[in-house]
Amino acid sequence: MRALIWIVLAAAAVWTGYWWLGASQLESGVKAWIAQQPPGVVSASGVEVHGIPNRFDLTVSDLVLADPAQGVQVSSPFVQVYAMTWKPWHVIAALPSGQVITLPDQKVTVGSQLLRASVQVHPSTMLALNELVGEAAGVKLTSDAGWTLGINSATVSMAEDVTRANAYRLGLRVAEIAPDAAVLQALAATDLPDLMDEVFLDGHAVLTAPLDRAAATSKPQLAALEIADTRVTWGALKFSAKGMLTAGPDGLAEGEIALRVEGWKRLPPILVALGLVKPDVAPTVERMLGIVAAQGGDLEVLQIKLICKDGGMVLGPLPLGPAPRMRNMGGA
Repeated sequence: MRALIWIVLAAAAVWTGYWWLGASQLESGVKAWIAQQPPGVVSASGVEVHGIPNRFDLTVSDLVLADPAQGVQVSSPFVQVYAMTWKPWHVIAALPSGQVITLPDQKVTVGSQLLRASVQVHPSTMLALNELVGEAAGVKLTSDAGWTLGINSATVSMAEDVTRANAYRLGLRVAEIAPDAAVLQALAATDLPDLMDEVFLDGHAVLTAPLDRAAATSKPQLAALEIADTRVTWGALKFSAKGMLTAGPDGLAEGEIALRVEGWKRLPPILVALGLVKPDVAPTVERMLGIVAAQGGDLEVLQIKLICKDGGMVLGPLPLGPAPRMRNMGGA
């Protein structure tokens, strides 16, 4: 019996020593990383690790991340990161309500009931990404420019696709979106409800390099984007898209996305409400969309393709300018 007690005490001492070693390395590593960043890029008022004996609970207080050259900054009262001591390759991060995003022309405050992310990497020396899942609930964005946006719930995910090299499955679902009151007022004459039902995405991304501990050096870029299913539902207005884009030899997007819009006649008022189209131009836009819908054989459904080719981008018969850049050819 005495031998068993000594064995238990010895095991507890070893485990406690492991925790203190891991906690001290984690705390010193985060502090060192913050100190190594260029001036004005990262700051924090404190870094602490708790959770003995079964968890590493990291708290970074008054965290500020900034890009001074772009005039962008994100600040948070604190950030908490958790990991079980026997499974450090699975990390959970949580953010409080009250994030502030500073843009060149405005500040946006992020209120929330839940902001949480789970990250799992492979337990190897390269720490390659296995899965990332982010969750949010009760989110309200409030800008000092005078607009608001509400989101009841949202989930975003990225998971390794083992069937292809450097490929990841993408997922997004945002439910019950409350547009700004000014937008709703501008749309009062339509039959659109006050809440947008859903934004959904299921797709795959292929990168030029894996997302692992070497990503800062390899700098993964987008090589291909496949959209298996995308839906936006707002009452009788239903939008869907499928297709694939790849990075051409010049890094510009090539490929096509097939778009389908049910209830498309509600689009011109929305474009006007968002300030994308002037009111006197809206009738012309509606006539043009009607011509495109007639070509598809159903006047109530708009079917059109977004095509990226030879460095340009067109939406049906309408040229939109240069194709988006997917890959910087000067990079990896």
